Amino acid sequence: MSAAGVNGSDNKRSRSSRDDPLALPEKKKKVIVWRDPDAWVISDADLAKMKRDEESAPPPVKIPTLDYFKPPTRFHTAELFPVSESGSKAVLSAAKFLLGVSSSLDGEPLRRCSGFWVDWDEDKKTGLVLTTAWLIRTKDAPFSVWSGGEEYAPHADVTVHLLNGTSAKGTLVYYQPHYDIAFLNVEVDQPIKLPTFCEKDVKFAEDIFRIGRDNSLNLRITYARAEYRNPSMYRRYHNVHFRSPDGHGDDNEYDNGGLVIDLKEKVVGMVNLPKRFGSFIPSSILLNCLDSWKKYRYIARPHLGMMFEAIKHLEPAHVDMLWRMYNIDHGLIVQEVSKGSNAEILGIQKGDVIESINGKPVSTTIELENMLMSTCKGLAEVHISVGVFHTLKEERSTVELSAKLSKLGEVITS
Repeated sequence: MSAAGVNGSDNKRSRSSRDDPLALPEKKKKVIVWRDPDAWVISDADLAKMKRDEESAPPPVKIPTLDYFKPPTRFHTAELFPVSESGSKAVLSAAKFLLGVSSSLDGEPLRRCSGFWVDWDEDKKTGLVLTTAWLIRTKDAPFSVWSGGEEYAPHADVTVHLLNGTSAKGTLVYYQPHYDIAFLNVEVDQPIKLPTFCEKDVKFAEDIFRIGRDNSLNLRITYARAEYRNPSMYRRYHNVHFRSPDGHGDDNEYDNGGLVIDLKEKVVGMVNLPKRFGSFIPSSILLNCLDSWKKYRYIARPHLGMMFEAIKHLEPAHVDMLWRMYNIDHGLIVQEVSKGSNAEILGIQKGDVIESINGKPVSTTIELENMLMSTCKGLAEVHISVGVFHTLKEERSTVELSAKLSKLGEVITS
């Protein structure tokens, strides 16, 4: 084969297929542009006009019945299912006399809590609000409530937040640090709904609800069971404790001074420590305080100079041991005796058992507080007959204890 023939063949192969009329055309990549036939394009001018129209349009009307509402606390939970119907009814009934309360000092906010109506004066058109003395407290006790050191500002400005969304000036007419309560007078132009108190204290493990109002006056609802136990150094003697399941209860200060109610729509206490295992003042103490205030415009308490634990709230095995050793199964065990007190002078020591007050058996510290308040008749000093079992001597005696009356919190010195 000649060179020309070879070159000719190469030239044929080197020619582009586009020069060959019989060659298949190359496949080109197709770019498909899809467009929604229903779509429409908004120009910049249209966008600007829409923005101007939106800004000039009146704000939408809010309709409370249709707006989404997020409650401060959850009510309809699995734990509350057995009591949800009766509990809802009780809470809504009690809410009609539950208020918001706030205080300020020198123009600066101090506290925000709750309170509730307890009395109404038709002639003066004033209502009496019960709340916590924490409302005007400026300093907590540095160590324990029994060591003292709490400070209060009785001249603080107080505001009562009414249920119609308005506010009224509250006048502090009295506060009692030991029982942690305060009374406020508020001018109102129409009669108010008053609560019904349960005359007997709530039973152990009974279903209760703690309710307060937040800074928007929305209800805060916490389910719990009542628990009685011996107080710690951070508690006074007149407290019942909350036992709340997981997911219920927190430390929100708004609940302070709020209501504690049972399923029968009755008030069984007032919140004074809003925690899952916090505490409340039972209705028996509140009623005694209210009665004393109405009679004497003063709430006094005898200072005994002692701290106690109830045998009733000890472990059952411990109670059994004391019964086997001393034939004792009730009374108050003396934990501390204040140095220089009349109790110390009369020979009462740590470990002794107080069995009776003025001839009546005493089993719990709440019973003790109610007995002590019943002895106060507006006097400066009272004489109390105390039945004592002296543990080390294993003998009983009855001593006459003179105790001074005071509204201040009792301080125990060692």
